[in-house]
Amino acid sequence: MPGSISSTKRPSLSEATGDMAVVLPTRPLTKFEQFSVRFHPLMLYVVSLAQFLDIVNGAAMTVAMVPIAQQLHFRQSQMQWIISAYALAFGGLLLLAGRTGDIYGHKRVFLLGLSWFALWSLVNGFGSSPVMFCISRALQGAGAAFTIPTALALISTNYPAGPARTRALAVWGAFGGMGAVTGLLLSGALTSTIGWEYLFRITAIVSLLLVGVGVFAIPFTIEKEEKTGPRKLDVGGAFLVTAGVICVIYYITSAEVEGWGSPRSLPVLAVGVLMLAGFLWLESRLSYAIMPFHIWKHRAFSSAVIVTFVMQAQFQGFLYYSTLIFQKVLGYDIMKTALSYLVHGLTAIVAYSLMGKYLPRLSLKPFMLMGFFLIGLSSLLFAFVTPTTSYWTLPFIGLIVNVIGLGFTMMPGQIAALGDAANEDQGVVGSIYNLALQIGSPFGLALLTVISQTVTGSETGKTPEQLMNGYQKALFGDTGLAVLGFLLTLVLLPNIRPKTAAVDLLVEETDLEAGGKEAIDEKNQSTSTLEDPMAAKTATTTIIGGDKTEFGEEKRTSPPMVYEYTLRRTKSGQSDRSHPHASAQGGDKQEILAEQGGDKEEIVVVEQLHPIDPTQQAMAMTNAATRFV
Repeated sequence: MPGSISSTKRPSLSEATGDMAVVLPTRPLTKFEQFSVRFHPLMLYVVSLAQFLDIVNGAAMTVAMVPIAQQLHFRQSQMQWIISAYALAFGGLLLLAGRTGDIYGHKRVFLLGLSWFALWSLVNGFGSSPVMFCISRALQGAGAAFTIPTALALISTNYPAGPARTRALAVWGAFGGMGAVTGLLLSGALTSTIGWEYLFRITAIVSLLLVGVGVFAIPFTIEKEEKTGPRKLDVGGAFLVTAGVICVIYYITSAEVEGWGSPRSLPVLAVGVLMLAGFLWLESRLSYAIMPFHIWKHRAFSSAVIVTFVMQAQFQGFLYYSTLIFQKVLGYDIMKTALSYLVHGLTAIVAYSLMGKYLPRLSLKPFMLMGFFLIGLSSLLFAFVTPTTSYWTLPFIGLIVNVIGLGFTMMPGQIAALGDAANEDQGVVGSIYNLALQIGSPFGLALLTVISQTVTGSETGKTPEQLMNGYQKALFGDTGLAVLGFLLTLVLLPNIRPKTAAVDLLVEETDLEAGGKEAIDEKNQSTSTLEDPMAAKTATTTIIGGDKTEFGEEKRTSPPMVYEYTLRRTKSGQSDRSHPHASAQGGDKQEILAEQGGDKEEIVVVEQLHPIDPTQQAMAMTNAATRFV
């Protein structure tokens, strides 16, 4: 009957995709696209697990490095390349990877990068020599470079700014928090039983499974169909930034072993700086730059990148020296050390879940300030550990405090960095954010190692008390990094709040016969009816923005069409102009605002002029809801 909802109707797209803002192309959907819609809710877990595998792989090398070096006959001077080869390729290719995703499609680049990562993970699992292993580690890192920034871009482009994106980033962060602990535990278990090779083989298998699911779960973006700007890849800029970043990361990484003034590494730093200077000069003159300068005009993004660099430097120092304290001061073996971090990973899941719930209601800046305070406190707690300290006192409390503080800094930093970027820049923005993390880690570790070695000197023959003296000074320096991050956040970061949608939206499929349309708010179980707009010749547009109200009329003589309905309620007097309107491509749009019971009700009506089949019609009618979750 007119205006009623069938009790046997199939699930709408909003029910199928949850918080996702799936944008439909103007063309009719293919059978594959219609089939894959039901898998879209899995997208968030696919991209989060890809990040999880990257972090697991990095953390596992901390434990597996010695067994790998012994079995493959690495010399002592070569051992650092087990980790450095991956880090150099990953960090050096991040900007190129992010921009490639922006131009050629985030889904396509993500799946290709993950497939490449899986291939070289498998090769690592059959490594037979130091040279072969290091080359395959570098190629594995290249795959991760094309996977991680595009994964973050997929979250940003498929989840609208506001609570939906915050919840998605909470899931992303929780998987990341568990990655380090899982890497330590898995590596410890495998290296002591069936062998380190299975760490890479398992990684390859899981990666290929994610590729298979991702083919269906990740929606294809339609920027390529609609993009009117330049699409040429900046090859010269890609070469300069890749080579420059690799040189800088190499210098920072080697400084831990050779010192900051090493005659072998200083020329590499000089070459890297010159290349990066040339990169900046070139980018300022190109219309298709790999790193558009306009992204740095957003204060939230630029400040978030700076404080994220400091945060990662601090966290890497904490992780490194807390591990040394467990092993060399408290006398734990590898497996017991890994189990000690279990509370860190479990707390991360709880902390990120709560952040996803409460962060949208509050400003980002207070969270980040509290986060830097907590991670600084965690370093201080570990600085006063002695060989007789119980795990359940300072170490246990320090790990919990650290992961809560990490969540308070990292998640708001991600939101601030990604919030103002256009969809076509999400890949490069995610790359720069990850590059700050990638460079921050070795920088913090190298800086704190200098402090520790200045106090302790060679660790050979030192007692736990003597070692702890050097570790304590390094942790004091780590606390100083937290203080620096606190001050930078206080001065640089604007006091912003995540963009929020006014309320839960709901779109239901309704009878399209003339006489009325019903939109039902499931949460409040209330119903509103709009006169059939297809029967109207004149429509009135009312837009409320702050204290100003504008009225306008538009003559409409269109033939019968398909319409989308969304219902949004806000508290009376609030402006709601900042929220984007969902639209089936190629139609006009009108807004009708009405005062009902002190609240403002907005019904967005969108017409679709091209014919569509019933499946696409249902998807188009629910598209508006997913845009505002």
